[in-house]
Amino acid sequence: MDQASPVPVPYSARLNDFRISLPMEIRTLLGQMAEQNVLISLTAPRGITYTTTIWEVDRLKGTLCLGVEPSGRHLDRILAAEELLAVGYLDKVKIQFDVHDLMQVRDTDGQSVLTCRLPRELYRFQRRSHFRVRPLPTPAPVVRLRPYPESPAVELRIIDVSVSGVALLMSGRVPLSTGMQVAGADVELDADTRFVANLEVMNVSPLRQDVSSSRVGCEMSGLSAPALRALQRFINQTQKRRRAMAWADL
Repeated sequence: MDQASPVPVPYSARLNDFRISLPMEIRTLLGQMAEQNVLISLTAPRGITYTTTIWEVDRLKGTLCLGVEPSGRHLDRILAAEELLAVGYLDKVKIQFDVHDLMQVRDTDGQSVLTCRLPRELYRFQRRSHFRVRPLPTPAPVVRLRPYPESPAVELRIIDVSVSGVALLMSGRVPLSTGMQVAGADVELDADTRFVANLEVMNVSPLRQDVSSSRVGCEMSGLSAPALRALQRFINQTQKRRRAMAWADL
């Protein structure tokens, strides 16, 4: 007697294990993403994307407030899209949800922002290939670079770092924008971890706490083998130190 073939499980059913629908848990996750200035990619059909961050989770109004990137592209097409998906990474976990009723407004301070409805459900799945850590504040980790070959060098504080990228804190006076490439940047994470890397600016997003400053996400390349080993060692040690600090606070 032939054995019956297994019945395929619908894709929507397979997603049930990753679905979160409790309002409190949804607000908690989105609030953590806001506190950590997690980058959110809004994606419309045909691959149109826009990068932003969550500024506020308004439980009473049932809305999310998102930042408007000064040099952002495709915002008009994103606002006009009938379908819109938001994706961001909280620590090592991918967070994904549908965006509804997205519009651009001005807040009480006159700042241009995006608002949308709080999602009724979101999905939490798929780990990052590269773990990202926030360095300890002392000594302050920095990157020294020249935005243009003829410009003076500037020093930017590092917000977080992985083996493939780094996020920098930029004031309004530093001319970095999406798509720029900077060769020979000096990266100093601590006294024992210093190396040279090429940077490509992938996105620039205003900070929720300080609209005069921005988070600059850069992809790193051109690292030597010793530099990669030192960077991986720094990430591992930072993870251990932060874990020890968290246990000490319990």
